[in-house]
Amino acid sequence: MYIGQLSKRSGASRKAIYLYEELGLIPTPVRQGTYRVYPPEVVGLIHVIRCAQSLGFRLSELAEALRDTTATGLPGPAVLLGHIARKQQALQRQQQAIQCQLDQLQTFGQQVQDMPLSAWRCQENT
Repeated sequence: MYIGQLSKRSGASRKAIYLYEELGLIPTPVRQGTYRVYPPEVVGLIHVIRCAQSLGFRLSELAEALRDTTATGLPGPAVLLGHIARKQQALQRQQQAIQCQLDQLQTFGQQVQDMPLSAWRCQENT
């Protein structure tokens, strides 16, 4: 299929498709004269890319994840699952850090509430 058809079926703009191709996220299409001809499987791959982006993957992360492809030029599920697991772990670490910060803010807020304003002093550097 030509890029216009791919754009309609995948929901990605032509510009995005060119970028995905440039970054190696989708296989380089065969040429028919000056036209790019994409295999139908690329529609699903673009859906995977767009879904992953909406879940916080950067295109550079996806390029790394999609570098290992099968004989069809498409990534295998095991490759993607490994990257998904790593992304989940990273988000869990961020979640823990945020929870720690929220707890500290709660404690600080309680201290501010309990301490009279006159007791607060700014320590200057000497």
